[in-house]
Amino acid sequence: MILFKRVGESFGRIEGREWALLFLETLGVVGGILIAFELNEWASRRAEAARHRQLMERLFEESEQDVAIVRDLRDTMRKITKNESDFATALSKGFCPPETQWQAVQTIGMFPSFRAPRSVYEELMGAGGLSSISQPEVRKAVAIFNLTLDWSQKQNDFFRSTATDVVGVDDPRMSLTYDRAGDELLASKFDRARLCGDHQFKNRMASATRNHVVIKSLHDSVAEQAIAMCGALAQSLGRKCEPTFGGPLSPEDSRSLRGS
Repeated sequence: MILFKRVGESFGRIEGREWALLFLETLGVVGGILIAFELNEWASRRAEAARHRQLMERLFEESEQDVAIVRDLRDTMRKITKNESDFATALSKGFCPPETQWQAVQTIGMFPSFRAPRSVYEELMGAGGLSSISQPEVRKAVAIFNLTLDWSQKQNDFFRSTATDVVGVDDPRMSLTYDRAGDELLASKFDRARLCGDHQFKNRMASATRNHVVIKSLHDSVAEQAIAMCGALAQSLGRKCEPTFGGPLSPEDSRSLRGS
């Protein structure tokens, strides 16, 4: 009781002006704390925005690598499947293809992996996922490319696992020669007349060519989505999509870019 009495007496001696100063001092301290918190939060948001911007810049640069790599694979598959299709068509029509087209028998078993750099994309997924990308069109383009790439690789694995040689290495109608100093380590020579007259060979070639054309169409789709992603990222950053190798985008590629 004595303590409370003394405290009350002390407060009673404080004049009105002193109360006003005490109030202002308290208000200043509280205001300073709030301002400090706000400044700290602002600095944190700014730093986070800078980190995100840097990550998006790196993702864009990775997308330019993606375009260069998948476009190169697409163009390779287009070239070999064109020769294979001409070869299989000639066989189906009863013609024996010229010697220059018999490379098709060797390329028909090639199923290159659907690969592209994705380390920055994986970093993004581990740091909050695609939801951290504010622009819906960019988020959609990044998601579609990566989903298309993964799905195409699964299809590629299936076709690769079921593929069989149209002409086996033990087939007497094919001769293999090894030359370490030659342009090709392993060269093939075919008994064209006997193979062209083989109905089973024609069937195997027709079936394998069809499968290869399907895989080629997947390479077309992956390249198209890579270009669309690169274009969306470039637009969001005020940049221009320029593949890291293989030259600038072709008119066909630019159509995919405009569709992004």
